[in-house]
Amino acid sequence: MLLLVAFGCNRQPTAKFSPAEELNDLPQQHQEQIQTMLTNMFGTPANPTLRLPKDPEQADADSDEESADESANSTKAKSNFEDLLSVDELARLRHGAQVYSKRCSGCHGAAGDGNGQVAEYLDPKPRDYRKGIFKFTSTPYGIKPARHDLVRIIRRGAKGTSMPAFRWMSDQDMEAVIDFVIYVSVRGQTEETMAIIAEDFDADEPIDVYEFVDAANNARSSWQDAESQVVLPVSAEPANDMDSVLAGAEIFRSKGCVQCHGLDAKGQTEWLSKEFLASLESMPADQQIKINYDAWNHPAPAADITARLLHGGRRPIDIYRRIYTGINGTPMPAFGDAFAESPDTIWNLVHYVLHIIEGGDPKVGLSEEGSDSESNTELNKAA
Repeated sequence: MLLLVAFGCNRQPTAKFSPAEELNDLPQQHQEQIQTMLTNMFGTPANPTLRLPKDPEQADADSDEESADESANSTKAKSNFEDLLSVDELARLRHGAQVYSKRCSGCHGAAGDGNGQVAEYLDPKPRDYRKGIFKFTSTPYGIKPARHDLVRIIRRGAKGTSMPAFRWMSDQDMEAVIDFVIYVSVRGQTEETMAIIAEDFDADEPIDVYEFVDAANNARSSWQDAESQVVLPVSAEPANDMDSVLAGAEIFRSKGCVQCHGLDAKGQTEWLSKEFLASLESMPADQQIKINYDAWNHPAPAADITARLLHGGRRPIDIYRRIYTGINGTPMPAFGDAFAESPDTIWNLVHYVLHIIEGGDPKVGLSEEGSDSESNTELNKAA
Protein backbone atom coordinates (compact mmCIF):
# COMPACT_ATOMS: atom_id res chain seq x y z
CA MET A 1 0.00 0.00 0.00
CA LEU A 2 2.87 2.39 0.81
CA LEU A 3 4.32 1.68 -2.61
CA LEU A 4 0.94 2.45 -4.19
CA VAL A 5 0.66 5.79 -2.43
CA ALA A 6 4.25 6.70 -3.17
CA PHE A 7 4.28 5.59 -6.79
CA GLY A 8 0.79 5.01 -8.12
CA CYS A 9 -0.72 8.22 -6.82
CA ASN A 10 2.15 10.56 -7.65
CA ARG A 11 3.09 9.82 -11.24
CA GLN A 12 2.12 12.49 -13.77
CA PRO A 13 1.51 10.96 -17.19
CA THR A 14 0.71 13.07 -20.22
CA ALA A 15 -2.82 14.42 -19.82
CA LYS A 16 -4.96 13.63 -22.85
CA PHE A 17 -8.53 12.48 -23.35
CA SER A 18 -8.77 9.36 -25.48
CA PRO A 19 -11.96 8.70 -27.48
CA ALA A 20 -14.51 6.46 -25.80
CA GLU A 21 -14.90 2.97 -27.23
CA GLU A 22 -18.51 3.78 -28.12
CA LEU A 23 -17.23 6.09 -30.88
CA ASN A 24 -15.33 3.39 -32.75
CA ASP A 25 -18.31 2.22 -34.79
CA LEU A 26 -19.30 5.73 -35.92
CA PRO A 27 -18.39 7.25 -39.30
CA GLN A 28 -15.05 9.06 -39.21
CA GLN A 29 -16.75 12.42 -39.78
CA HIS A 30 -18.89 11.98 -36.68
CA GLN A 31 -15.95 10.80 -34.58
CA GLU A 32 -13.99 13.90 -35.52
CA GLN A 33 -16.92 16.26 -34.98
CA ILE A 34 -17.60 14.83 -31.52
CA GLN A 35 -13.95 15.09 -30.48
CA THR A 36 -13.68 18.65 -31.79
CA MET A 37 -16.82 19.79 -30.00
CA LEU A 38 -15.80 18.09 -26.77
CA THR A 39 -12.44 19.86 -26.87
CA ASN A 40 -14.13 23.20 -27.52
CA MET A 41 -16.56 22.62 -24.66
CA PHE A 42 -14.34 20.92 -22.07
CA GLY A 43 -10.72 21.69 -22.95
CA THR A 44 -8.10 19.14 -21.91
CA PRO A 45 -7.31 17.34 -18.63
CA ALA A 46 -4.42 19.72 -18.00
CA ASN A 47 -6.37 22.81 -19.04
CA PRO A 48 -10.05 22.07 -18.28
CA THR A 49 -12.90 24.44 -18.94
CA LEU A 50 -16.66 24.34 -19.37
CA ARG A 51 -18.24 26.18 -22.29
CA LEU A 52 -21.32 25.96 -24.46
CA PRO A 53 -21.85 27.46 -27.92
CA LYS A 54 -23.33 30.96 -27.94
CA ASP A 55 -24.62 30.30 -31.45
CA PRO A 56 -24.82 26.54 -32.09
CA GLU A 57 -25.08 27.03 -35.86
CA GLN A 58 -21.84 29.03 -35.93
CA ALA A 59 -20.15 26.54 -33.63
CA ASP A 60 -21.19 23.80 -36.04
CA ALA A 61 -19.52 25.64 -38.91
CA ASP A 62 -16.33 26.09 -36.89
CA SER A 63 -16.29 22.40 -36.03
CA ASP A 64 -16.28 21.56 -39.73
CA GLU A 65 -13.29 23.83 -40.34
CA GLU A 66 -10.95 22.95 -37.50
CA SER A 67 -9.35 19.82 -36.10
CA ALA A 68 -9.72 18.97 -32.41
CA ASP A 69 -6.15 20.03 -31.56
CA GLU A 70 -6.46 23.33 -33.40
CA SER A 71 -9.81 24.20 -31.90
CA ALA A 72 -8.50 23.90 -28.35
CA ASN A 73 -6.33 26.98 -28.84
CA SER A 74 -8.36 28.79 -31.47
CA THR A 75 -9.40 32.34 -30.60
CA LYS A 76 -12.18 32.11 -33.17
CA ALA A 77 -13.59 28.94 -31.63
CA LYS A 78 -13.42 30.35 -28.10
CA SER A 79 -15.22 33.53 -29.14
CA ASN A 80 -18.24 31.47 -30.20
CA PHE A 81 -18.47 29.69 -26.84
CA GLU A 82 -19.83 31.02 -23.58
CA ASP A 83 -17.95 30.24 -20.36
CA LEU A 84 -20.22 28.62 -17.78
CA LEU A 85 -17.77 28.97 -14.90
CA SER A 86 -16.87 32.14 -13.05
CA VAL A 87 -13.21 33.13 -12.78
CA ASP A 88 -13.03 31.64 -9.28
CA GLU A 89 -14.80 28.41 -10.31
CA LEU A 90 -12.47 27.96 -13.27
CA ALA A 91 -9.43 28.57 -11.07
CA ARG A 92 -10.64 25.94 -8.60
CA LEU A 93 -11.30 23.43 -11.40
CA ARG A 94 -7.80 23.89 -12.78
CA HIS A 95 -6.32 23.59 -9.31
CA GLY A 96 -8.30 20.36 -9.00
CA ALA A 97 -6.73 19.15 -12.25
CA GLN A 98 -3.29 19.68 -10.73
CA VAL A 99 -4.19 17.86 -7.51
CA TYR A 100 -5.71 15.01 -9.51
CA SER A 101 -2.65 14.73 -11.76
CA LYS A 102 -0.35 14.51 -8.75
CA ARG A 103 -2.42 12.33 -6.42
CA CYS A 104 -4.89 10.31 -8.51
CA SER A 105 -3.80 9.87 -12.12
CA GLY A 106 -1.34 7.04 -11.42
CA CYS A 107 -4.30 4.76 -10.71
CA HIS A 108 -7.33 6.43 -12.29
CA GLY A 109 -5.54 7.64 -15.43
CA ALA A 110 -4.67 11.13 -16.60
CA ALA A 111 -8.11 11.46 -18.20
CA GLY A 112 -10.09 9.64 -15.49
CA ASP A 113 -10.58 6.50 -17.58
CA GLY A 114 -9.30 4.11 -14.90
CA ASN A 115 -6.21 3.22 -16.96
CA GLY A 116 -3.45 4.71 -14.86
CA GLN A 117 0.11 3.42 -15.00
CA VAL A 118 -0.41 0.97 -12.13
CA ALA A 119 -4.03 0.05 -12.90
CA GLU A 120 -3.15 -3.30 -14.49
CA TYR A 121 -1.68 -4.46 -11.19
CA LEU A 122 -4.75 -3.57 -9.11
CA ASP A 123 -7.83 -5.63 -8.31
CA PRO A 124 -10.48 -4.33 -8.21
CA LYS A 125 -9.58 -1.92 -10.99
CA PRO A 126 -9.60 1.84 -10.35
CA ARG A 127 -12.86 3.58 -11.16
CA ASP A 128 -13.48 4.90 -14.68
CA TYR A 129 -15.05 8.27 -13.92
CA ARG A 130 -16.19 8.88 -17.50
CA LYS A 131 -19.24 6.66 -17.09
CA GLY A 132 -20.57 8.82 -14.27
CA ILE A 133 -21.34 5.69 -12.21
CA PHE A 134 -20.29 5.66 -8.56
CA LYS A 135 -20.95 2.55 -6.50
CA PHE A 136 -21.24 3.75 -2.93
CA THR A 137 -23.60 6.69 -2.58
CA SER A 138 -26.17 8.08 -0.17
CA THR A 139 -28.54 8.67 -3.09
CA PRO A 140 -30.99 6.28 -4.82
CA TYR A 141 -29.88 3.69 -7.37
CA GLY A 142 -29.00 5.33 -10.69
CA ILE A 143 -28.55 8.79 -9.15
CA LYS A 144 -25.22 10.60 -8.95
CA PRO A 145 -23.51 10.75 -5.55
CA ALA A 146 -23.95 13.74 -3.29
CA ARG A 147 -20.82 15.78 -2.85
CA HIS A 148 -20.31 14.51 0.69
CA ASP A 149 -20.19 10.94 -0.70
CA LEU A 150 -17.08 11.84 -2.68
CA VAL A 151 -15.55 13.61 0.31
CA ARG A 152 -16.08 10.50 2.42
CA ILE A 153 -14.52 8.05 -0.05
CA ILE A 154 -11.48 10.30 -0.57
CA ARG A 155 -11.01 10.96 3.15
CA ARG A 156 -11.54 7.36 4.28
CA GLY A 157 -10.55 5.32 1.24
CA ALA A 158 -12.33 2.10 0.26
CA LYS A 159 -11.59 -0.74 2.66
CA GLY A 160 -10.44 -3.92 0.92
CA THR A 161 -9.41 -2.10 -2.27
CA SER A 162 -6.36 -0.18 -3.46
CA MET A 163 -8.11 3.15 -2.87
CA PRO A 164 -6.13 4.76 -0.02
CA ALA A 165 -7.38 7.32 2.50
CA PHE A 166 -6.34 10.94 1.95
CA ARG A 167 -7.08 12.18 5.48
CA TRP A 168 -4.29 14.72 5.27
CA MET A 169 -5.59 16.40 2.10
CA SER A 170 -6.53 20.04 2.68
CA ASP A 171 -10.16 21.10 2.31
CA GLN A 172 -9.13 23.37 -0.55
CA ASP A 173 -7.50 20.52 -2.47
CA MET A 174 -10.38 18.19 -1.62
CA GLU A 175 -13.08 20.48 -3.00
CA ALA A 176 -11.00 21.24 -6.08
CA VAL A 177 -10.29 17.61 -6.96
CA ILE A 178 -13.98 16.76 -6.51
CA ASP A 179 -14.80 19.52 -9.00
CA PHE A 180 -12.39 17.87 -11.43
CA VAL A 181 -13.85 14.38 -10.95
CA ILE A 182 -17.34 15.76 -11.61
CA TYR A 183 -16.02 17.58 -14.68
CA VAL A 184 -14.53 14.33 -16.06
CA SER A 185 -17.83 12.58 -15.42
CA VAL A 186 -19.88 15.29 -17.15
CA ARG A 187 -17.58 15.21 -20.17
CA GLY A 188 -17.70 11.41 -20.32
CA GLN A 189 -21.49 11.32 -20.07
CA THR A 190 -21.74 13.94 -22.81
CA GLU A 191 -19.46 11.88 -25.05
CA GLU A 192 -21.41 8.68 -24.38
CA THR A 193 -24.72 10.40 -25.11
CA MET A 194 -23.40 11.86 -28.35
CA ALA A 195 -22.20 8.43 -29.49
CA ILE A 196 -25.80 7.24 -29.20
CA ILE A 197 -27.35 10.32 -30.79
CA ALA A 198 -24.92 10.23 -33.72
CA GLU A 199 -26.50 6.97 -34.87
CA ASP A 200 -29.61 8.95 -35.86
CA PHE A 201 -27.64 11.01 -38.39
CA ASP A 202 -26.54 9.92 -41.85
CA ALA A 203 -22.83 9.30 -42.30
CA ASP A 204 -22.35 12.47 -44.38
CA GLU A 205 -24.67 14.59 -42.20
CA PRO A 206 -23.13 16.77 -39.45
CA ILE A 207 -24.54 16.18 -35.97
CA ASP A 208 -26.78 19.03 -34.84
CA VAL A 209 -24.80 21.10 -32.31
CA TYR A 210 -27.94 21.64 -30.26
CA GLU A 211 -27.60 17.95 -29.39
CA PHE A 212 -24.24 18.65 -27.75
CA VAL A 213 -25.77 21.47 -25.71
CA ASP A 214 -28.62 19.27 -24.50
CA ALA A 215 -26.29 16.38 -23.69
CA ALA A 216 -23.95 18.57 -21.63
CA ASN A 217 -26.80 20.31 -19.80
CA ASN A 218 -28.43 16.99 -18.93
CA ALA A 219 -25.14 15.62 -17.61
CA ARG A 220 -24.61 18.71 -15.45
CA SER A 221 -28.18 18.63 -14.15
CA SER A 222 -27.82 15.01 -13.05
CA TRP A 223 -25.10 16.10 -10.63
CA GLN A 224 -26.95 19.17 -9.41
CA ASP A 225 -30.12 17.17 -8.72
CA ALA A 226 -28.30 14.58 -6.60
CA GLU A 227 -27.83 16.87 -3.61
CA SER A 228 -31.57 16.93 -2.90
CA GLN A 229 -32.05 13.15 -3.16
CA VAL A 230 -30.06 11.80 -0.21
CA VAL A 231 -31.73 8.67 1.20
CA LEU A 232 -32.75 8.89 4.85
CA PRO A 233 -34.09 5.91 6.82
CA VAL A 234 -37.87 5.65 6.69
CA SER A 235 -37.96 4.51 10.32
CA ALA A 236 -35.84 4.99 13.42
CA GLU A 237 -33.27 2.30 14.08
CA PRO A 238 -34.62 -0.27 16.56
CA ALA A 239 -32.47 -1.80 19.26
CA ASN A 240 -29.58 -3.82 17.89
CA ASP A 241 -30.25 -6.93 19.95
CA MET A 242 -30.35 -10.66 19.25
CA ASP A 243 -34.06 -10.52 18.38
CA SER A 244 -33.28 -8.05 15.59
CA VAL A 245 -30.27 -10.10 14.44
CA LEU A 246 -32.37 -13.28 14.26
CA ALA A 247 -35.12 -11.44 12.38
CA GLY A 248 -32.51 -10.18 9.91
CA ALA A 249 -31.07 -13.67 9.51
CA GLU A 250 -34.52 -15.04 8.67
CA ILE A 251 -35.08 -12.30 6.10
CA PHE A 252 -31.62 -12.92 4.62
CA ARG A 253 -32.52 -16.58 4.10
CA SER A 254 -36.08 -16.10 2.85
CA LYS A 255 -35.99 -12.98 0.65
CA GLY A 256 -33.34 -13.88 -1.89
CA CYS A 257 -30.14 -12.62 -0.26
CA VAL A 258 -28.94 -16.17 0.34
CA GLN A 259 -29.13 -17.05 -3.36
CA CYS A 260 -26.16 -14.78 -4.05
CA HIS A 261 -24.41 -14.41 -0.69
CA GLY A 262 -25.01 -18.02 0.45
CA LEU A 263 -26.05 -19.42 3.82
CA ASP A 264 -22.48 -18.95 4.99
CA ALA A 265 -22.51 -15.30 3.73
CA LYS A 266 -19.28 -15.93 1.81
CA GLY A 267 -20.71 -14.75 -1.49
CA GLN A 268 -19.29 -15.69 -4.89
CA THR A 269 -15.69 -14.60 -4.46
CA GLU A 270 -14.41 -17.58 -6.46
CA TRP A 271 -15.47 -15.55 -9.50
CA LEU A 272 -12.43 -13.35 -8.90
CA SER A 273 -10.05 -16.29 -9.26
CA LYS A 274 -8.23 -16.45 -12.60
CA GLU A 275 -8.14 -20.24 -12.28
CA PHE A 276 -11.91 -20.37 -11.81
CA LEU A 277 -12.55 -18.13 -14.82
CA ALA A 278 -10.14 -20.17 -16.94
CA SER A 279 -11.84 -23.44 -15.96
CA LEU A 280 -15.22 -21.89 -16.70
CA GLU A 281 -14.16 -20.93 -20.22
CA SER A 282 -12.95 -24.49 -20.87
CA MET A 283 -16.36 -25.98 -20.09
CA PRO A 284 -19.03 -26.62 -22.75
CA ALA A 285 -21.36 -23.64 -23.01
CA ASP A 286 -24.35 -25.56 -21.65
CA GLN A 287 -22.41 -26.48 -18.49
CA GLN A 288 -21.06 -23.04 -17.67
CA ILE A 289 -22.59 -21.24 -14.73
CA LYS A 290 -23.67 -17.70 -15.45
CA ILE A 291 -21.65 -15.05 -13.69
CA ASN A 292 -22.52 -11.39 -13.41
CA TYR A 293 -20.49 -8.43 -14.61
CA ASP A 294 -20.51 -4.82 -13.49
CA ALA A 295 -20.82 -1.66 -15.58
CA TRP A 296 -17.05 -1.71 -16.17
CA ASN A 297 -17.18 -5.27 -17.56
CA HIS A 298 -15.46 -6.84 -14.55
CA PRO A 299 -16.79 -9.95 -12.76
CA ALA A 300 -19.21 -8.80 -10.04
CA PRO A 301 -19.62 -11.50 -7.40
CA ALA A 302 -21.79 -11.08 -4.34
CA ALA A 303 -19.61 -9.90 -1.46
CA ASP A 304 -18.11 -12.17 1.17
CA ILE A 305 -19.65 -10.54 4.23
CA THR A 306 -17.55 -12.69 6.56
CA ALA A 307 -14.40 -11.00 5.21
CA ARG A 308 -15.59 -7.90 7.13
CA LEU A 309 -14.52 -5.65 4.24
CA LEU A 310 -17.48 -3.43 3.49
CA HIS A 311 -16.17 -1.15 0.75
CA GLY A 312 -19.03 1.31 1.18
CA GLY A 313 -18.61 1.74 4.94
CA ARG A 314 -19.38 -0.09 8.19
CA ARG A 315 -21.71 2.42 9.85
CA PRO A 316 -25.32 1.26 10.25
CA ILE A 317 -26.48 4.05 7.89
CA ASP A 318 -23.95 2.92 5.25
CA ILE A 319 -25.23 -0.67 5.34
CA TYR A 320 -28.84 0.57 5.38
CA ARG A 321 -28.27 2.54 2.18
CA ARG A 322 -26.55 -0.40 0.45
CA ILE A 323 -29.64 -2.51 1.11
CA TYR A 324 -32.19 0.23 0.45
CA THR A 325 -30.67 1.63 -2.76
CA GLY A 326 -28.50 -1.22 -4.04
CA ILE A 327 -25.03 -0.61 -5.48
CA ASN A 328 -24.75 1.38 -8.70
CA GLY A 329 -23.20 -0.38 -11.66
CA THR A 330 -23.48 -3.83 -10.07
CA PRO A 331 -26.09 -6.62 -9.88
CA MET A 332 -26.82 -5.70 -6.23
CA PRO A 333 -30.46 -4.51 -6.45
CA ALA A 334 -32.34 -1.98 -4.35
CA PHE A 335 -34.69 -3.41 -1.71
CA GLY A 336 -36.30 -0.17 -0.54
CA ASP A 337 -39.57 -0.76 -2.40
CA ALA A 338 -39.68 -4.48 -1.56
CA PHE A 339 -39.58 -3.72 2.16
CA ALA A 340 -41.67 -0.53 2.08
CA GLU A 341 -44.51 -2.03 4.11
CA SER A 342 -42.20 -3.23 6.89
CA PRO A 343 -39.49 -0.56 7.22
CA ASP A 344 -37.79 -2.20 10.22
CA THR A 345 -36.91 -5.11 7.94
CA ILE A 346 -33.94 -3.24 6.51
CA TRP A 347 -32.70 -2.43 10.01
CA ASN A 348 -32.98 -6.12 10.92
CA LEU A 349 -30.79 -6.96 7.93
CA VAL A 350 -28.35 -4.23 8.96
CA HIS A 351 -28.05 -5.77 12.42
CA TYR A 352 -27.53 -9.23 10.91
CA VAL A 353 -24.71 -7.90 8.69
CA LEU A 354 -23.16 -6.13 11.69
CA HIS A 355 -23.41 -9.39 13.63
CA ILE A 356 -21.38 -11.14 10.91
CA ILE A 357 -18.69 -8.48 10.49
CA GLU A 358 -18.21 -8.38 14.25
CA GLY A 359 -17.35 -12.09 14.15
CA GLY A 360 -20.78 -13.64 14.68
CA ASP A 361 -21.98 -16.88 13.09
CA PRO A 362 -23.76 -16.31 9.74
CA LYS A 363 -25.86 -19.39 10.49
CA VAL A 364 -27.13 -17.99 13.78
CA GLY A 365 -30.58 -19.37 14.59
CA LEU A 366 -30.16 -22.49 12.48
CA SER A 367 -29.65 -25.95 13.91
CA GLU A 368 -27.24 -28.21 12.00
CA GLU A 369 -30.22 -30.14 10.63
CA GLY A 370 -32.03 -26.92 9.78
CA SER A 371 -28.94 -25.61 8.02
CA ASP A 372 -28.80 -28.64 5.74
CA SER A 373 -32.53 -28.41 5.01
CA GLU A 374 -32.34 -24.68 4.35
CA SER A 375 -29.34 -25.13 2.08
CA ASN A 376 -31.16 -27.74 -0.02
CA THR A 377 -34.22 -25.49 -0.27
CA GLU A 378 -32.16 -22.57 -1.53
CA LEU A 379 -30.26 -24.72 -4.01
CA ASN A 380 -33.58 -25.91 -5.42
CA LYS A 381 -34.75 -22.30 -5.71
CA ALA A 382 -31.57 -21.27 -7.51
CA ALA A 383 -31.92 -24.18 -9.91
